[in-house]
Amino acid sequence: MTALIREAEAALERLDIARARDLWAQIYDIERSTVGICQLGQLDRRLGRWVDAVVELTRCVQDMRPPATPRERRLHETRHADLAAARLEVAQLHVFAPAGAAPVLVDGRLVDESGQSYVAPGQHEVTAMLSDGRKVRSMVHVTAGESRVVLLSAEPASVRSVAPLKATPAGAPAQPEPGPAPWLLYTGSAASGAFLVSGIVLHIVASIEDTALRDEMCKPHSDMETAGVFRREQQAVEVKQHLSTAALVAGTALGAATLAVAVLPNGTQIRARRAGAEVRFSW
Repeated sequence: MTALIREAEAALERLDIARARDLWAQIYDIERSTVGICQLGQLDRRLGRWVDAVVELTRCVQDMRPPATPRERRLHETRHADLAAARLEVAQLHVFAPAGAAPVLVDGRLVDESGQSYVAPGQHEVTAMLSDGRKVRSMVHVTAGESRVVLLSAEPASVRSVAPLKATPAGAPAQPEPGPAPWLLYTGSAASGAFLVSGIVLHIVASIEDTALRDEMCKPHSDMETAGVFRREQQAVEVKQHLSTAALVAGTALGAATLAVAVLPNGTQIRARRAGAEVRFSW
C-alpha cells in the first residue's frame, strides 16, 4: 500500500487528478481510513464529481478527530469549508417512505436509513417497494443548493359501508340524506390549515437558517470550537426540517379526510383495487 500512496502522490504532483483518484480508491479499498476518504472527497471535488465529493467529505468531517495543533485546526476548517462549497453544487433529498418499505431508491441508488440522498440538479425518480409487493414512485425536480422533502405513500383505499335503502311510498318525495355535521368540517379544515401553515413556516425558517449556516461555514474561522458549533446548529436545522415535514404530512392527511367527508355523498362505496393507490407529495 505504501507504493500505491507514493504513486498517487506522484500523480497528484503531475496534476493527473483522475489517476490519483483511481489510486486512492484502491488504497481505500485496502484500508478504509479517514485519510483515504478525505483524499477521495478532495479529488472528486476537483474533478467536478459533486455528489460523490459531498458524500465522501461528509464522512471525512464526521470521522476526523478534534484538532489538537494549529496545523490540524487549519486542516479541519479547510475540510468543513470544502464540504460547504461542494454542497452548494448539489441538491439534498429527504425521502420518507412507508414503514417496512425496502428498498428505497433514488435513480436506482439505494437510500440509507436516514432517508437522505444527495443528487445532481435536475429531475430524479424516487421509488420504494412496499412489504406487500406494490411499488410506489415519484418524480422530483431540484436545483443546486436546494433541500427537498419527498413523501411516498401508498395506503389502500378503505371500503365504506352502504346503508340499506329505505322503502318509500309510491309518489312520496325522496328525502335527502343528511350531510356531515358542519362542526366536523369546520374543525377539520381549521386543524388542517394550522398544521400546513406551521409546517410551511418551519420549512422556510429551516431553509433560511441552513443557507446562512452554509455561508458561515465557507468563511475562515480560527476558533477551535467552531466545528462543534456548526454541528449543533446543523442538528437544530435538521430537527426543524423534520418537524415541518411532520406538520405538512398531518395537515395534508387531515385536509384530505375532511374533503372526502364533505364531497362524497352518503352511501358512496370506495373499492380497493389489488394494485392499490399511489399518492405523491414533493416540496
